[in-house]
Amino acid sequence: MAKAGDALHRAFFGLLSRLPAAGAQESVRRYFDWWHRRPDPWRYTSDSYELDRHAALLGCLPRRDYGRILDVGCSEGVFTDLLSKAHPAAETLGVDISAQAVRSAEGRAASAARFACLDIRRHAPQGAFDLVVCTEMLYYVGGSRSLRLVSGRLAGLLEPGGVLVVSHPFPESRRLHRHFSAAGPLRPIEELVVRGNGRPYGISVYGRAPAPFTAPL
Repeated sequence: MAKAGDALHRAFFGLLSRLPAAGAQESVRRYFDWWHRRPDPWRYTSDSYELDRHAALLGCLPRRDYGRILDVGCSEGVFTDLLSKAHPAAETLGVDISAQAVRSAEGRAASAARFACLDIRRHAPQGAFDLVVCTEMLYYVGGSRSLRLVSGRLAGLLEPGGVLVVSHPFPESRRLHRHFSAAGPLRPIEELVVRGNGRPYGISVYGRAPAPFTAPL
């Protein structure tokens, strides 16, 4: 999506988020099912912005082994598949509000990743993860109260010592990521602003504090 179209898209969903909660949630779900009626509507596999962003995100991940990986707002799973291929030993799960997007992700069968239809505003996946990724999604969740709730839910999905990576257009990313800095178990690891492509975006990396060490008796 071009820069001007990208801004209009986010402005539209900012207005939509002012609807009563149930109406806003249903409208977003219906919109994304409609949007995914055609393959790769965001051009994740061909747009230079998306290709560069995915490479930058992979490059920001702390180099370590991951056991369970979660990609929130995965769309058709293009980046989820990249995560799965980069960490083949991990169990990788992508979730999205759109059932149509999830069907497309499963139909691509491009990696060992699994996919599920889930609205992160209302539910959380089962279990905990040592890597959670959320990109280009938080401006869909609604107002400040919903943003705080979803931010806390994402932080709560991390195992002790786990890593959270979030990315959104800059400077809007500063507003969208602000609740993570205030989340008790999280500490900032890195903030990167990529400006060179004419559509700047921010990447923020947070870590959850490891579990306290208890000496054996």
